[in-house]
Amino acid sequence: MVTIVVKESKILEKVKLTEKELEEVLFNLKSETEKIGEDELSIEINADRLDMLSSDGISRAVKGFLGVELGEPNYQVIDTDYKLVVEKVSQRPYALAAVVYDVNLDDDFIKELIQFQEKLHDTIGRKRKKVAIGIHDLGKIREKEIHYRLASLNESFVPLNQRVLMEISDVLTHTDQGKLYANISLFNGTVPAIAEASGDILSLPPIINSDRTKIDNNTSKLFIDVTGTNFDAVAETLDIIVSNLAEGGSKIGRVNVVSDYSNFSPIMRHNRLEFNSMDINRRLGFSLTSEDIVHYLRKSRMEAEAIVDKVAVIVPQYRVDIMTYTDVAEDVGMMYGYQKISLKKPGLSEMGKLNPMTKLERNFRELVIGAGFQEIFSLVLIRGSLLQGNYVSIVNSISEEYNAVRNSLIWTSLKFLEKNQFARFPIKIFEVGEVVVRDESTDTGYRNENRSSLAIMDSKVKYEDLQSVLHQVIKGLTGKYPIYSPITMEFLIGGRASRLLLNNQCLGIIGEVHPNTLVKYGIKYPVVIAEIYLEKITEVM
Repeated sequence: MVTIVVKESKILEKVKLTEKELEEVLFNLKSETEKIGEDELSIEINADRLDMLSSDGISRAVKGFLGVELGEPNYQVIDTDYKLVVEKVSQRPYALAAVVYDVNLDDDFIKELIQFQEKLHDTIGRKRKKVAIGIHDLGKIREKEIHYRLASLNESFVPLNQRVLMEISDVLTHTDQGKLYANISLFNGTVPAIAEASGDILSLPPIINSDRTKIDNNTSKLFIDVTGTNFDAVAETLDIIVSNLAEGGSKIGRVNVVSDYSNFSPIMRHNRLEFNSMDINRRLGFSLTSEDIVHYLRKSRMEAEAIVDKVAVIVPQYRVDIMTYTDVAEDVGMMYGYQKISLKKPGLSEMGKLNPMTKLERNFRELVIGAGFQEIFSLVLIRGSLLQGNYVSIVNSISEEYNAVRNSLIWTSLKFLEKNQFARFPIKIFEVGEVVVRDESTDTGYRNENRSSLAIMDSKVKYEDLQSVLHQVIKGLTGKYPIYSPITMEFLIGGRASRLLLNNQCLGIIGEVHPNTLVKYGIKYPVVIAEIYLEKITEVM
C-alpha cells in the first residue's frame, strides 16, 4: 500500500461527496482513509493503482464508480514547438518530456504535486533507480530546444533551494540529494543532465533540479522530464503525470523528441485487450452479459465494446496496471460491488488433515532431533560451481553466489559446515527441503523433489557414525530396516559410500565426503553425509 495525504476540503469538493461517502467509495476501490488533521486526509492506495496517487486521479476513479462520468476522459493534447534532443547517456539512456498548460498552483497543490512525484519515484521509479521525474516552471526556461546529455563534474549551476553557483562535483558531495542519489547517476566522471541547447543545466536526473526553474504560486505552465533505465517505465510515468494534471483542467503539450525510440512525447499509450465474456464470469462467479461487462468497464474509466460473446477494452494510458483479462475481471468485480455478492454456504464440510508429505517430514524431524541433530535452513539458490550433475542456472543473476538452483541438499549442507567448522564438535545437522532435479518427462525438463539431508562433522568421524542413526530413522518411518549397496560417486570416498535400498527402491545415499570435495568447499575436518529421498519413502510405507 502507498499512503498519500490530501487536503480533505479540496478532494470532497472535487467528488461532491461527504467524508463518510468518500470513505465508503474508496474502500470499494481498494483504498482506506483516515482523518489525520483538521483538514487533512490520509489515504492508503493499493500499490498497483498509480493513477490514484493524486487527488485528481482519485476524483476520476470515484466519479466513474458513482456513474457520474463514464469511459475514458477526453483530454486536450496539442502540439508544441518544444524539442527534446536525447544524446547518448549510457547509465540512464531514456528520456521523454511534456509541456502542461493552464496549471493553477497554490501552496496545497504544489505540496500535493511534489508528493505525487515522490510516490511515483518510490513505486514505478524504484527509489529513482529506474525512473526519475523533473518538474519545472516552463516560463523560466529560456530556450525551446532542450538536451538530455552527459555533464562533466566541473560544470556549474545553482541547485534547487541554493543561492550560489556550484560545480556538479560539489553538488554530489555536499547536498543531501547528491549524497543520496549520486551512486545511481555517476559513471566515468559524468552524470546525466537536462540542459538548454546553450548549455545551461536545468536538472541532474535523478539527483536535483536547478533553482532557476523552481515552481511557485505564479507558475501557470510546466515542463516535465522523465528519465530512466527502462523505456516503458519512463513512458508510463509521464503518461500518468500529465493525465492526472489534465484531469484537473490542464492542457497537455506534446514535445518533439529526437531519439532512437520515439519522435514525440507524451506517448499517451493505449492498449487493446479482447476476451470472452465467459472468462470474466467464470473468474468472478457471475452471469453478466457482454453489455453488462462493457458498462462496468466504462465505470472504471475505460472504453469498451461488446462483440457478440466477446468484449474489447481500450486500456487508457493512466491504467498501467491492466495487462490481462484477469486485471479486467478485478475491475468488473469492483464496479459491480463486492458487497453485492452473496456468500454461499459450502456444500461439504470436512476436518482438515495434514498432507502426507508434511506428516512424513514432521515424523522425520522428530526422529532426527531425538538423535541429537540440529535443523538448519538454507537458501534454494547457490553458486553453480559448487554443484555436480544437471542443475538450473539463473540467467542474469544479481550475484555469482546465487546463480543456480540446488539439485541436492548435500551442497547446501556442506556450505553450512564450511561456515561453521570452528563451532564446538561434533556438529550434527539436518535439513528438510525442496531441490530441483532433471526430469525429461516434464515440460520444463526439471521438477521439484522433497529431500532431507543429515551430516556429521568432527575431528574424527566415520561412515558408521551416521549409518547407525540412519538405520533407525528409516525403521522408524517405514517399519523396516534398509539394506546398503556400495556406490561410486565422485564426491564420496570409494568403499565408504552406499545406496539405501528398501523393496528395490533407492531411498537415498550415505558416505564419507571425499577430501577433494572438502578442499573445494574449504572444509578442514572429516564429514559423513547422507541424503534421503522423502518421496521414495512414501512409496514404500
